[in-house]
Amino acid sequence: MKAFFALFMTEAKLAARGGDMIVFGLAFPIAIMLLLGFISSPDAVRLGFAGVATVGVCAAGLMGIPLTFAGYRHEKILKRYRVTPVSPVVLLSADALLQTLFAWVSGAAVYLIARFAFGITLSCSALRYALTFAFVQVSIFSLGFLIASLAPNVKTANWVCTLAYFPMLFLSGATVPYEVLPKGVQSFAAAFPLTQGIKLLKGAALGNDISGDFARIVALAGIAAVSYAVSLIAFRWE
Repeated sequence: MKAFFALFMTEAKLAARGGDMIVFGLAFPIAIMLLLGFISSPDAVRLGFAGVATVGVCAAGLMGIPLTFAGYRHEKILKRYRVTPVSPVVLLSADALLQTLFAWVSGAAVYLIARFAFGITLSCSALRYALTFAFVQVSIFSLGFLIASLAPNVKTANWVCTLAYFPMLFLSGATVPYEVLPKGVQSFAAAFPLTQGIKLLKGAALGNDISGDFARIVALAGIAAVSYAVSLIAFRWE
């Protein structure tokens, strides 16, 4: 635990120094939530805040995790850790926890702004909303681990992350409300896991019957199970 805590603090300092997750994972969703609240009707804010809450999940899962892991492999850091008493798994776990905290702090900040600045309340229990958010986070993070495992080098990881991150960020309902997109774009974006995750989180926030989301839950769980299984099998340390 001592080694894990030391590595976690080191990862946190590096993240703060780099600034990418602070900007895209924390400041960006907060700014979107404030903009949405000031220019939209209360009904639009109530419908849209759950999507904005996933921006941090998208940034951490589709950029933070895969690019960090691919970078450590490229720089031979994981290879060096394999010959030390501290397993490279400890390093990767510390970074995964850090990315999880980024996602949760971002999601909590968005909700608190929606709640106390714009009067938005949940139509479900806080527990259901939190569990749904955790489920969405786990499913999206699985894609980040999959990219980190299969990308042969940092350049490829960058390209794959870019192609996954930006379409999901702008077309899944995280920044631009899904409902205002053209029907053709909606049909295309419906295939994104983040789109289904946002619909699931919106359904929870609005207090919809969870039985209507059964197919969505099964699909996201299946994607997560396959992605994590492939990641474990295909992950390369060097």
